[in-house]
Amino acid sequence: MSIKEYLNIQPKVVKMLLNSYNKQRLAHAYLFEGAKGTKKKALAIELAKLLYCEKQGEVCNECINCIRIEHQNHPNVLVVEADNNTIKKEQVLYLQQEYHKTTLEPGPKVYIIDKIEKMSINAANSILKFIEEPVADTYTILTTDNLHQILPTIISRCQVINFQPIPKASIVNYLIENGVDTYIAGICSHLTNDFDKALEIANNDKIINIIDLVIMISQAILNKQEDIIVLLENSNVDLTKDKKVSEYFLDVLLIYLRDIQNAKNNNFEIVFVNDLNFIQQYVVNISKEKLIYNINEVLKAKINLEYNANLVLLIDHLLLNLM
Repeated sequence: MSIKEYLNIQPKVVKMLLNSYNKQRLAHAYLFEGAKGTKKKALAIELAKLLYCEKQGEVCNECINCIRIEHQNHPNVLVVEADNNTIKKEQVLYLQQEYHKTTLEPGPKVYIIDKIEKMSINAANSILKFIEEPVADTYTILTTDNLHQILPTIISRCQVINFQPIPKASIVNYLIENGVDTYIAGICSHLTNDFDKALEIANNDKIINIIDLVIMISQAILNKQEDIIVLLENSNVDLTKDKKVSEYFLDVLLIYLRDIQNAKNNNFEIVFVNDLNFIQQYVVNISKEKLIYNINEVLKAKINLEYNANLVLLIDHLLLNLM
């Protein structure tokens, strides 16, 4: 994708960057912040291409500069990423050394540091010195999934660019274009804000069984005709061995419960569209208070899952409370 092709994903960000570029008013330091999957690093790379593309004012993705930047082997464009989930002081010191060297090729220097919330304390202190002394024709782009974890002194020295969640319709279209069933695409688009992650989930051979199990359990909660623990025991899904499977189950169940809540509030814009008639028919069987209670129980289970709670106890406790 070129920078302009991101207009449907991050329109405000792209328009602002292009406007600043065209007016030659790019900031010396940017902080791209937003949820995971909102294409912060990708647009940082595209901005670097914009500065170097042989088609000035464009990103062709075909010239030698665009290709080298895409493959991270352009000498004037350096990308720093976490090493073993941490950005170390040594990585920032290396940047500082490169920062003051004469460029091997003509053109600006661009430094991209991805996920700076993963910086060690020493690295965070070093980056302060790095961005406090801007050099002409040098640009630093920092990205973060968690702005609240960044030192205020770093934030104050950068132009903060807020990345909005990617529209669900864009993720759905991407999945459909990659061969995913429309109904499954609609559900998977609510499980992540990342195109590639959504496709990975949709292609997981267990996701269909998880969705089927959630539908059976949710319908049983509504019509009160079946024991949901028995449904789990007879299903093709084992929630007690794989933490990731349990995570998907809780996420999908939360979506369905919120669909029921929406229907209860006469809002029929729901994700499980194939179940709309069933939900409308049986939604009177559950009170708003019970719905809120069930949603909170799923949220508690998600938190406990994060802390590696025993999966057997976690699932059993949740299903008993849902009944």
